[in-house]
Amino acid sequence: MNPRQATLALLAVTLIWGWTFVWLKRAMTAADTHGAAALGATLFVTLRFALGGVLLPLLPGVRSAIRDRAVWRDGGLLAGFMFGGFLFQMVAIAQLSPAVSAFLTSLYVVFTALLLAGWRGRLQSTTLLAGAVLATFGAGWIQGPPQLHFNWPEWLTVLSALLFAGHIIATDVVTRRVSPLGVTFSSITLAALLGLLLLDLQMLAQPALLGGLLGDPAFLEPLLLSAFFGTFVALLLVNRCQKLLDPVRAAILYALEPVWATLLAITYGMVTANGWLLLGGGALLLGNLVAELAPRRESV
Repeated sequence: MNPRQATLALLAVTLIWGWTFVWLKRAMTAADTHGAAALGATLFVTLRFALGGVLLPLLPGVRSAIRDRAVWRDGGLLAGFMFGGFLFQMVAIAQLSPAVSAFLTSLYVVFTALLLAGWRGRLQSTTLLAGAVLATFGAGWIQGPPQLHFNWPEWLTVLSALLFAGHIIATDVVTRRVSPLGVTFSSITLAALLGLLLLDLQMLAQPALLGGLLGDPAFLEPLLLSAFFGTFVALLLVNRCQKLLDPVRAAILYALEPVWATLLAITYGMVTANGWLLLGGGALLLGNLVAELAPRRESV
C-alpha cells in the first residue's frame, strides 16, 4: 500500500466516524430517556469495544501476533488513549451544542502538531501547520461560531481531544514496531476491560437501568453499528494505514469527520443547513489540500 491509497482508506474512516456521530447521538438520547446518561456512556463505549473485537481472532495472523508481549504493552498504551478519549467525549456531548463539541474535539489537530513539535524539538513545516489551522477552524465553525462557556463539559472535551492527539501519535509509533493486526486486537480488548471495570462501579449505584438500556432498540442498534463499523472496520484501517502518513497529516485528514457528520445530521433532521457548512467544509477541504503540498512524512 502506498501513501495515496492509505489516504483514501483513512478518508473512508472519516466517513464511518461521521456516521458514528449520528449513532452516538441516538444512543445518548435513548440513555437520557432512561435517566442513565453516565451509565449509558460507559456501557456504550465498553460494548462498542467488546463487540468490535469479537471478529478479530478470525483474521489470519491475529492469533500468532498476540503471543508477542510487546503487542499487549503497546495495546495498553493505545487502549488508555482511546478509551479515555471516547468516554470523555461521550459524557460531555450530552451537555454541549454540536458546534462547541465539534470545535473542541477538533483541537486534536493542533494538539498533535504541538506534541510532535515538543517530541522532535522543532515545529512542523509551515505548510503542514497552515493545513492544521485551517482544518481546526473548519471543524469548529462548520455548524456556526461555537459559544464557549468554559464549563466542565467543555474542559472534558478538550481533555478528550488531547487524548485523541496522543492516540494518533502513539498509533504512528506502535504500528511500525509491532503487528498492526495484533495491536488492534490487544488495544480493543484492553479498552473493553477498562470499560468493564468502570461499568461495574457504576452498576453498584444504578443496577436496574442496565437491562432497560440493552432492551431499547434506540440504544442497541447504534451500539451494534458503532461496534462493527466504528471499531472493527475503522480501527483496522487506522492501524494498517496511518503509519504511511505523517501524524499531523493524518490528524488533518481525520478532521473531515465533522463534514460527514453535519451532512448526515442534516439528512436526519438533527440540524439545519446554512452557510456555515460551506465555510467550515471549505476550510477543511482547503486544509487538506494545503497539507498535501507539505513534504512527505518524517519519522517521529
